[in-house]
Order: sequence, then C-alpha cells, then structure tokens
Amino acid sequence: MKKIFVSFPDEHITATAILLEEKAPSTCACIWKALETPVEGMCIHAMWTGREISFPFPGTAFPGDEGLHLPPENQITIPLPGDIVWNAYSPYQWQGNPNIVYDFGVFYGRDSRLLLPMGWKPSTLFARIEENLESFASVCARCQGEGRKKLRIERAR
Repeated sequence: MKKIFVSFPDEHITATAILLEEKAPSTCACIWKALETPVEGMCIHAMWTGREISFPFPGTAFPGDEGLHLPPENQITIPLPGDIVWNAYSPYQWQGNPNIVYDFGVFYGRDSRLLLPMGWKPSTLFARIEENLESFASVCARCQGEGRKKLRIERAR
C-alpha cells in the first residue's frame, strides 16, 4: 500500500494519504513516478469548489505531457473531507493559460463540489488523507484569509 505525505512545511503540519491504486491505477502510478523527487510550491484556496486547496503540480514532473493523457478513473463530483483529486487541462482550457495545467486538489471540509465556472468537472479521486486531517484542515482553512501557503508532496517513507 503506497502512501504520500502532504505537508505545510512552514507550519510543521503533515497529513498522510493512501493512494487508491485499485480504483485509479494509472493516475496513482503516474503521480508515484512523478514523486521520485518531492515537489514543493505554493497552494491557494479554491474559489469555486468549496473547502479545497489547489496545488499547481509542476509540469516538469512529467515527461512530455504524460499527466495530461491519463484516463478518467474513479471520477467524482462531490468530494468528501480528505479526498485528493487530479485534473489536467490542455493549453488554453483553463482561463486562457497557454500551458498545460496540472491540478492537485485536496478537499478538507464538507459542502464542496467540483463545479467550476465552465460547469461540472468530474475529477479523478486517487488518494485519501487517513492521518492528521483535522490539523491539516485548519491550515487549509487559513489559506482562505491569509493567502497562499507553501505545500510539499512526497512519497511516505
């Protein structure tokens, strides 16, 4: 069973998530491979989907555009607290951005939905936080008022 750490290093808060390999095998394999080296960057609080932080996964983690061509797996539209979803957008598909956009979304509370300005966006549920969701969620909620926070994603040791 593969696990990842999702952490706010500046706040010293780490959550542990289990990969849902049986339900999203291609997505889990792609993310696992991309995490041979930990990724770190700034996450933001989502505007449209409710209690979610959104992390723009770096395109450099994928050879070519591998992350863009994953099949739809374990698609959901109403996430639960602790659900981690994957979306990829072709160039110009996300707000006119000319680059591929890889979105790693972590849902931390209820009453969320994958409804964006362009409509419902079924997303691949590929991982679920199983340890330390409450502390992690409190930092996520603060992102809404305080702004961007540094997020680190890595394979669990």
